[in-house]
Order: sequence, then structure tokens, then C-alpha cells
Amino acid sequence: MSLSSNYYVCLLKLCCESQNQTQSKKPHCLILKTITHPETFLLNNLMSPYSKLGNLEYAHRMFDHIPQSNLFSWNAILSIYSKLGRLSQMQQIFDLMPFGDGASWNLAISGYANYGSSTDAVGVYKLMLKDAAMNLNQITFSTMLILCSNCRWMDLGRQIHGQILKFGFGSYVFVGSPFLDMYAKLGLIFVSWPKGERFHFLDNRDFKANVEWDGERGS
Repeated sequence: MSLSSNYYVCLLKLCCESQNQTQSKKPHCLILKTITHPETFLLNNLMSPYSKLGNLEYAHRMFDHIPQSNLFSWNAILSIYSKLGRLSQMQQIFDLMPFGDGASWNLAISGYANYGSSTDAVGVYKLMLKDAAMNLNQITFSTMLILCSNCRWMDLGRQIHGQILKFGFGSYVFVGSPFLDMYAKLGLIFVSWPKGERFHFLDNRDFKANVEWDGERGS
């Protein structure tokens, strides 16, 4: 990364913070005038101010003008469509990506989940399990648990519970909070017994009785 690229990226961030679209276009014009072949890093960062200021046309135009798009380029434009709820365009970008990572899959899942297309979110998640399980991470599972909680999907929630344990994410706090929330909303309480013992589920009545019994023991 050159010093000039670093300078312009800092300038773009300041313009973005000002929430002034006219100011954001000024460094863009300077870049075009002073740099013959802008680095991909710099062009990637040009997308951010336009997307944050709601100018999707300019953001996509910048993406189209990147001569050598990298994974960050693809994820940046995918993120814009995902966060704005432009789901058909988001899916088109996702399908065109020559390669992806965990962030790419999570953006597609969360885009659908956040804008009411829950079934499509599940479809992307299942495709991820099938074709890109190595990219599963705590954000993937957290998003899916919140979705199951909001949709009251007990069976799918339990399946994801098993997958969380299978892929070794059971101890992640980022997963644990939506995990407990989901079971509470579904009328179940998740209890982790001492290490080495089984996981156990209690319905609300059993949980109340268990708490009262623990209280009598002074625990």
C-alpha cells in the first residue's frame, strides 16, 4: 500500500464521518486526477463512503471499475446490498462471487434473516453446511439461533444446537447468549451439567421446581 493510498483512505474516512456526499466526492476526484492506476485497496475504500451515504449507484459504479477485484471487494459490495435489504441484488452478487469466505456466507444469511426472508436464510445456511462447512463460525451460528428464536423453530433450533457441538463452538460466549435466549423463548431451559455429563432440557415447570429445590438446599 502506497503512502498516497493511505492518505486518501484516511481522507475518505473523514469525509464519510461528516455525512456530506459532496465532500466525499472531492477526494474521489483528486484520486482520479493524481493517481493513474489506483490500487485495489484504495478503490475498495471508495465504495464505503457512497454506501454509508446511501448512494448505491456510485458504490456499485466503483465496484465495476475495480480492475482486479479481490475478496474484500466482493464482500464490500455484498455487504452494501445485504445491509440495505436489496435481496435480489445481494443474491446475484453472491452467485457471481468466484470465491467466498465465512463473511460472505454470513452476509447472505443475515441479509435474508434481517429482512423477513427467513426461509431463504435457512436455504443459504443449509447450502453452507453442504458446500462450505469449513467457513462456519460463531457469527453463523449466532445468526441462525436468533432466527430460530424469532420464528419459534424448535426442531431447526435443536438441529443447529447439535451442529454447534459437532463443529466445536459450544463454549463460545457469542453463541451461548442467543442459545439460551432461543430455548427460553421456546419454553425450554438449557442446563449444562458438570463436565463430562449430558446436556439436559427442562420445560418451564421443571425448571421452576428445580430452582425451588436448589433454594431449599441453600445452593
